[in-house]
Amino acid sequence: MSNPREPLTRAADVLVDCLEAFGVTATFGVPGESYLAVLDTLYDRALPFIICRQEGGATMAAEAHARVTGGLGVAMVTRGPGLTNASAGLHVAFQTSTPLLLLVGMPALATEGREAFQEMDVVGFSRAVAKDAVVIRDAARMAEQLTAAARTALTGRPGPVVLGLPEDMLTAPAPPFAMGRPALPRSAPAPSDVAAAAATIAAAERPLIIAGGAGWSADASRALAVFVAKTGAPVAAAWRRQDTFDNADPAYAGHLGLGADPSLKAMVEGADCLIVAAARLGENTTQGYTLIAPPSPKVPLIHIHPDPAELGAVHAPAHPLAGDPALALAALCEHNLGNAGARKTWQAKGRAAYTAFSEPPQDVGPVQMGQIVRHISRTVPAGTRMANGAGNYAIWLHRFFTYRTFGQQLAPTSGSMGYGLPAAIGAAVADPKTPVVAFAGDGCALMTIQELATLAERAAPVIVIVVDNGRYGTIAMHQQRDFPGRAVGTAMKSPDFAAVARGFGIAAETVRETSAFAGIFDRMLAAQAPGLIHIVADPRAIRPGVTAQE
Repeated sequence: MSNPREPLTRAADVLVDCLEAFGVTATFGVPGESYLAVLDTLYDRALPFIICRQEGGATMAAEAHARVTGGLGVAMVTRGPGLTNASAGLHVAFQTSTPLLLLVGMPALATEGREAFQEMDVVGFSRAVAKDAVVIRDAARMAEQLTAAARTALTGRPGPVVLGLPEDMLTAPAPPFAMGRPALPRSAPAPSDVAAAAATIAAAERPLIIAGGAGWSADASRALAVFVAKTGAPVAAAWRRQDTFDNADPAYAGHLGLGADPSLKAMVEGADCLIVAAARLGENTTQGYTLIAPPSPKVPLIHIHPDPAELGAVHAPAHPLAGDPALALAALCEHNLGNAGARKTWQAKGRAAYTAFSEPPQDVGPVQMGQIVRHISRTVPAGTRMANGAGNYAIWLHRFFTYRTFGQQLAPTSGSMGYGLPAAIGAAVADPKTPVVAFAGDGCALMTIQELATLAERAAPVIVIVVDNGRYGTIAMHQQRDFPGRAVGTAMKSPDFAAVARGFGIAAETVRETSAFAGIFDRMLAAQAPGLIHIVADPRAIRPGVTAQE
């Protein structure tokens, strides 16, 4: 152990003081010479630095950590290559509306603007994939500017903020942190706007709720349950927001996203009032902006969102309600919302369709992914978190897993490959006692497979399931649809993923038929240690019950 450094309040010390005051419980990153002073400060602190193997994985892990804790995610990377690698995680945080600080070490102030070693325009590059970006050049303003960045990340529509940190600025003297945690007021929509929206709901015979998005919380899920009971309306989850409402509740009607139930899409078209709670109504939720077409929906749209700038940005709502989703839903419940009993038939229609759609169809080949996901859903402890990246394999997970509580689903609304494994690590760091199951396709897994080293090092209770069909399945499906028989660039040779995992020191097994899965999974779950299951899937099984040829 080295000698302690001389007592001195440096900008790096103030930075860590701020993070601790903000309630940050872990940081993620790849070490770099441009922020050695911050790492030196962490040496004397309880705030852990989780070493990742690539900056994209570090930022994705930090994003998932923020989603599990409900606070601020923090990742640290170095200039140039570090920032560009980290941008994949920034895009995830931006489109998923997750509060995140990315701290980027920079060259010294004296060399700025000379294209010094690995120098790049941090602000110009980052503003394309972040909510804001700032370079802190004055050590005396560290606390002020870092607090402002945290407030920006956490308020309105949450998102990532990038902070450039010149390496000599970090070692400069700085006044102690004395600002406290940034104030985060929770706003509610204007009472007159709430009353007008409630009157529209009360007059509707077939209202439909679409829930999940920016600013969602456990409080919002509780408020939604009360709102559903008072309205009698069915609930559809927005794209990859299935954990906003208990899927076992009789009001739950399914998930609007890729591979959505045609019956649910028909219900959206048949509704006479849409109540959208926190969702942006993006491309996947709206089925390519066709199910709810901009700019003006055919039926009254009541749109709740924490950021006023999102209201009317694409779809013009009849009743825009700017504010915290939990507070807005609670405010609506103070009014007459119509006859809930009269809507029970409408609600039951949605539930019946969801129940039928949740029965796994027969897939081609010896591996039945629907049956595998159903076994996981029925076996894992309550609250087990499910993480995934992008690829057709996720359709089986989204369709056949039953999400019960908020915080269970970790999935990138940006559709980023490689997210599942680092997200599972971030979740396990935030809550080590709750198991995590991470799904990845073979292409998806190879984007961030180096983070198996991080997983092994943490010895976290994470089971990684790699669904290997030897191709980029989603793109192959689209090629077959648009250019049948002319596939290029989608077939690939996968490694033996179980052998790869064992090379990292992780227990691993290979599954080639459905009957082998349950026993292997149950043993790994009971072990409460890292594990990987390599599922060799039939490349013809491209979606539940559908072959690539079809």
